[in-house]
Amino acid sequence: MISMNAIYGMIFSLIISLVLPLGLIVWVRRKYKASLFSFFVGMVAWFVAVQVLEAPIHYYLLVGNESTAQFLSQPIAYMLYGGLMAGLFEETARLICFKFILKKQNRIQDSIAYGIGHGGIEAMLLVSLTYLSNLVFSFLINNGTLSSLGMPAELTDVLQSQLMTTDASLFWVAGIERIGAIVVHIGLSVLVFKAVKSRRYGYYLLAILLHAALNFPAALAQLG
Repeated sequence: MISMNAIYGMIFSLIISLVLPLGLIVWVRRKYKASLFSFFVGMVAWFVAVQVLEAPIHYYLLVGNESTAQFLSQPIAYMLYGGLMAGLFEETARLICFKFILKKQNRIQDSIAYGIGHGGIEAMLLVSLTYLSNLVFSFLINNGTLSSLGMPAELTDVLQSQLMTTDASLFWVAGIERIGAIVVHIGLSVLVFKAVKSRRYGYYLLAILLHAALNFPAALAQLG
């Protein structure tokens, strides 16, 4: 059985990853007339930077090339690589968007809208989809109907074991972490916006370093 505490944690994280970004953009739109265009540009920019451009490079360096894969299996190397790659790709995406696509957007609230879109789509794709499937599987396990999905027995056994042995508190942590991540994305967006509008690109470099530093713990956790 999957505990109710774990299920409540999944529901919490699912709601946060879906409702928080949408609630924020509705609020800044109504209160400050923030640009919805900036919000959607932020969503697209994250997807292009992370999923289209960064992901294939990760695959090649971490899987496709034996030499780099071996080198990056070292904790410090992987931590630096993972953090700096995330910072470089995502902050450069912000820079390009503010400098070219959103060059007519001169208000701070528009950079905030961009940050909500950037962090929001990340939460929706990386957290909400995962936790929605976890929630469905948990109900099926508790109802004894997981086998009705027709998946191989080995896969259902692994899935059931993972959900049953994961500490319930970890399902809550994902939602809490997303709150912090969205706040960070908004802050970094404002920082890069300032870099572009003031032409002081030290702020852009600072954003890369801050992003990298904040990603270091996550990179180490992925390596185990």
